[in-house]
Amino acid sequence: MGKGKQRLDQSAYLGEDFEALNIATTGPQLLDCVRIGFGEYCGDYCQPENYFIDGKPWSILSSFLHTRISELIDVPPVRFIGDEDQYSDYYPAAAIKADPLKSSLNFVKISSSSNKTEIIHTTSYSGKSQHRLKFEYGSRTYNLVITDKAYENSVMQSKNEDTKIIKDCYITIGVGEVYTPETKKIPLHYRFIVGVIPTYY
Repeated sequence: MGKGKQRLDQSAYLGEDFEALNIATTGPQLLDCVRIGFGEYCGDYCQPENYFIDGKPWSILSSFLHTRISELIDVPPVRFIGDEDQYSDYYPAAAIKADPLKSSLNFVKISSSSNKTEIIHTTSYSGKSQHRLKFEYGSRTYNLVITDKAYENSVMQSKNEDTKIIKDCYITIGVGEVYTPETKKIPLHYRFIVGVIPTYY
């Protein structure tokens, strides 16, 4: 974690951590190509791609060309779990343990014409502002929380950003660590929209 404070969730980097790694406190941005040193493997059944960061300084090399971004789309398409709930935004932990994921991140392209995309501004159970992306994928409808900080900043600056994003965009869908909500009483892994890149970018 560099020279930042020790925390229980070592995956949650803060500005001070990036500063210790010789990176701006805002951290790398989407499409940045960054050289990062990795140490010991620490992947598990829900996030198999994980490695510890070795703590040495990072360096931003370049920015990936937006004109080539379609090359990054995951094929075959995203594999979802939880078919019993059409509007599910989670994976039951038992289902993943029985059939571990090959990656916790999936990069896909969606559009308003093909996926009926819609941005929903709402509040979380704790009363905080929350932005969700509702869309159809395959034969199902999804309604996932957007955790992309750059998107959140754009929403605060201009409400018109929504109409641009949902017309045609690339999204990264991620799987979080295990969590047992009071309402469900079973271990779950929630899905999130961790990155949004409009095609007009």
